[in-house]
Amino acid sequence: MEIDSSKKRPIEINDLFKVHWVSDPQLSPDGSKVLYVQKQCHPSDKTKYTTQIWCVAASGSEPHLMTGETSGNSTPRWSPDGETIAFNSSRNVSNQIWLLSAFGGEAQQLTKFSRPLSLVAWSPDGSKLLATCKIKPEDLVESKEEKSDVKVITRLHYKMNGVGYHEDRNTQLYVIDAKTGEVKQITDGAFDHNSAAWSPDGKQIVFAAKRYDDADYVSYNDLYSVSPEGGEIKQLTHSNGSFSEPSFSHDGKWIAYVGHQNEFGSATMAKIWVMPAEGGEAKMICQNFDYSVGGGIGSDMTAGSEVRPAWTLDDSRILFAATTGAVTRIFTVDTKGSRPQALTTAEKTVYGMSYHAGLGCLVTALNEPSNMGDLYYALESGAGEKRLTAVNQNWNEEVWISLPEQYEFTADNGVKVEGWLLKPYGFTEGKQYPMVLEIHGGPHVTYGLAFNHEMQCLCGLGYAVLFVNPQGSMGYGQMFNNATYHDWGGQDYRDLMLAIEQALQKWPWLDAARLGVTGGSYGGYMTNWMIGHTDIFKAAVTQRSTSNRFSMFGTSDVGYNNGSFEFDGNPWVNYEHYLMHSPIMYVENIKTPLLMLHSENDYRCPIEQGEQFFTALKWLKKEVVLVRFPNENHELSRSGQPNHRIERLKHMMGWFTKYIAPNQV
Repeated sequence: MEIDSSKKRPIEINDLFKVHWVSDPQLSPDGSKVLYVQKQCHPSDKTKYTTQIWCVAASGSEPHLMTGETSGNSTPRWSPDGETIAFNSSRNVSNQIWLLSAFGGEAQQLTKFSRPLSLVAWSPDGSKLLATCKIKPEDLVESKEEKSDVKVITRLHYKMNGVGYHEDRNTQLYVIDAKTGEVKQITDGAFDHNSAAWSPDGKQIVFAAKRYDDADYVSYNDLYSVSPEGGEIKQLTHSNGSFSEPSFSHDGKWIAYVGHQNEFGSATMAKIWVMPAEGGEAKMICQNFDYSVGGGIGSDMTAGSEVRPAWTLDDSRILFAATTGAVTRIFTVDTKGSRPQALTTAEKTVYGMSYHAGLGCLVTALNEPSNMGDLYYALESGAGEKRLTAVNQNWNEEVWISLPEQYEFTADNGVKVEGWLLKPYGFTEGKQYPMVLEIHGGPHVTYGLAFNHEMQCLCGLGYAVLFVNPQGSMGYGQMFNNATYHDWGGQDYRDLMLAIEQALQKWPWLDAARLGVTGGSYGGYMTNWMIGHTDIFKAAVTQRSTSNRFSMFGTSDVGYNNGSFEFDGNPWVNYEHYLMHSPIMYVENIKTPLLMLHSENDYRCPIEQGEQFFTALKWLKKEVVLVRFPNENHELSRSGQPNHRIERLKHMMGWFTKYIAPNQV
């Protein structure tokens, strides 16, 4: 069937400058209003974004802007009485906490701390605020000594993608007086303290941390509590698990939280747990739920926000988000542990939620293939759903969006695998079209029903786009998730190759002689791996990739964790295993022209990984180009500087056009 796209234009690279992102919905205490963050590219500086706080009535009125003076406003939080809004702002360079009347007016700066503060929440009585700060004791002491730029590294975990070098700074918790702005530190030590929550009576703060002498060497994360006044820190969980996102019941007697016991290393799916607020025996309450709690749908156009577990008013049930196949939904489970039930059933992906237990209503941020993100209001029962925002309505009416066609096939081990195809702009029956295979990162994330700008740009140029969830992807159960165990480039590779074969059979208008492949992170690894094991692709684009798993153990911010599950032990002992699963060992087989896109500040997949692969291919006189992006990290395609995101896509589209030429149909 011919697609009538004559009345709308294809999506283009520069559309990045025309769209808006919404995130972090926050229902007011009386449930009548919703605060949220709206992000867009800066109108005059193409290296920046603007983020503003908006408000919309839960009844569905026209949204209005709350912060308009500057561009760096985020994390809006209602005071318990609903009269004041606390938020983060970088309008005076350093990110500090500001207060704004809920009825309008000028915002007032509350804190002027020596380091940037990140707002967490109000205290239940509205007298204080909880915040985090990455700091070291020396930051609070004035010194006239000249500062050195030399880095002295003493810890195993000394850097992190998107953060940089820790420089002995740790994330600490601070309590701030809402009237005076006085800042009081309540945690200390060489540990990071995150994911904090107030108890309903305001006498306890629970948080997640690794308060161990060998914290860098363990993968578990426990819950602790401390008084808002500081003092003794009490450990609440005692296991080899990884726990976070605590949430108190309304009566203050119980804590729900997210986590797992690390049974399958990095592939272990998180569950919902409940324990007494003072600590004690914990209970996992969704044992018969073989899906992963939390979000994991891949998209380059979602400004995600936290979806923490939330208790119903009678404390009998808990709401949480979980990824099931192609979508992330909100589920509810009773504390006795019955099978969770879906509250949101639409084919849309949840990436933010605010729940009002008293009114039994919730506001969700939803992404879907035809819309990159808006806010929706509904009762807990599912009734009365209405859309609150339409931030890209004019743009959506202007452009043609390719919608996914789902297909399924059986892998060589008998497991069902799911994938989707996007048709090209102007598709006409009887013509042959080129296809690009997109491979997601992770590996334990997933593709699904979400909008992707990169894919739509390819469709706009005349390509079909195939995206698949090979075994190892999340959302299909623990055993499916485990498929990469000591086997990167094995079952996952066979699944992807079969996915292409099945797609060519299902859609005979796909041109098998004009195939391309691309992916980022683990998807970049798989791109490198595939072109070293097959020559079916006319062109490949590898993004933020890895090529040498032996060296990545010591250069990535998380590389040394992979030996606990993904790879088999330490590389200096089992070097043959690491090298056997490294794409660089197969460079002599590569015939596919390769474009490499890599960020210079990527600490997750360090640029040395790209350099090794590029140098080996160049030495062998293969067709390869390396494009380096300065001042960017692993998140270039999702949150990098707008001008760099644009240039990245131009390089990609140009490479595929050069070697596949979609206009020659």
